[in-house]
Amino acid sequence: MSPRRALRTGVLLAAVGLALAGCGGEGDAGPGPGAPDLRVSAAQASAPVAGTSQLVVSIENRGDGDDRLVAAETDAALAVEIHRTVIEDDGRAVMRLLEDVVLPAGDTVRFRPGGLHLMVVVPDERVVLGGTFDVTLRFERSAPVTVTAEVVDLLDLVED
Repeated sequence: MSPRRALRTGVLLAAVGLALAGCGGEGDAGPGPGAPDLRVSAAQASAPVAGTSQLVVSIENRGDGDDRLVAAETDAALAVEIHRTVIEDDGRAVMRLLEDVVLPAGDTVRFRPGGLHLMVVVPDERVVLGGTFDVTLRFERSAPVTVTAEVVDLLDLVED
């Protein structure tokens, strides 16, 4: 082999080695520094009342970077909106539409009736007591997560 060809082969092998060294493998430790690491659990929805259903869920961020829930969607309803129920000065409970919800690193955000929740607007026939339907949660930094929500009586929604 000529010295020139040997040099080209050596350079090519070195480049391949560097490329392979950058690839992940079994030793991956998960998200890198500053990255969120989300776990979604306890998805339940209330049986519809007046054309809407409340969806509750827990989102745990095990990472060391914040994230945001920016949207939720399902094909079992016209829309899913992010809401927070607040008590006005006069004692009235009012729902406020939110654009997003911060998911702080190392914390769990719980969506519950009477507080932060997802409102399923004009649900279809799948959103009935005892039924289930899929909901996809979309985040600012993390990949979307699809969960299956069980439909229960409003008074039985998860409390923890």
